[in-house]
Amino acid sequence: MKYPFVNLPDHFVRLLKVNMQSSGKNFSNLEYYISERKGLLLLFQMISKDIDTGGNVNKVIKSLGWHGVRDRFACLYIEKLINGEYPKNIQVGNCFGILGLEDRLKKFSIGGYSRGFLLAFYFKIASIELSIAGDSSGSELLNIDDVFEVLALSTSRTIKIDWVIILIQHLILFLGKDEVLELVRAGGKYQDIYELLTSDQKKIYINNLLSYGASINERDIFISDHV
Repeated sequence: MKYPFVNLPDHFVRLLKVNMQSSGKNFSNLEYYISERKGLLLLFQMISKDIDTGGNVNKVIKSLGWHGVRDRFACLYIEKLINGEYPKNIQVGNCFGILGLEDRLKKFSIGGYSRGFLLAFYFKIASIELSIAGDSSGSELLNIDDVFEVLALSTSRTIKIDWVIILIQHLILFLGKDEVLELVRAGGKYQDIYELLTSDQKKIYINNLLSYGASINERDIFISDHV
């Protein structure tokens, strides 16, 4: 399994990585954030013309909320990748898989953050790009059903659920689901479990972490202890 580097829209991805609760400063500053970025503003007006033809950012945000704006942006980028141009009308069906994965991760995530959505968005874009290139391996990225059995062993929630999913996905791939479940139930520490991997497995794992980190423009996971 190989995670590809994906050139995700940085201005959009930044919003998926922060707390966007309606009572927080990031949501309060959303109108300014969009209005000050000309390219993002033009796309915003494109996805919201059914709400307000004049492109009033504040009015649209009040109407759609953060999730409504977020979902429309994601569908816009997906359709641009599939068809080579921005659509005249947004087809929200392209986001159903992303929203489905996010919904399954809600009980393991911290409210207000779209990290589960971010991972699903990366998987979606990566799969499309691989498919366009004639590579069918993109389906491997979405093979995370067994991950939920491991997650269910914990009652805690985490902000960066995307990184946790990637970690567990790789451990299951290399060690098998039953072995990982047994190690987690026994209270195994991350470093001890990591040392069970072969050199080649560690290389695949680290390279995939780097690809994902570069795709979402996030480096702190490599210089701080988060897992």
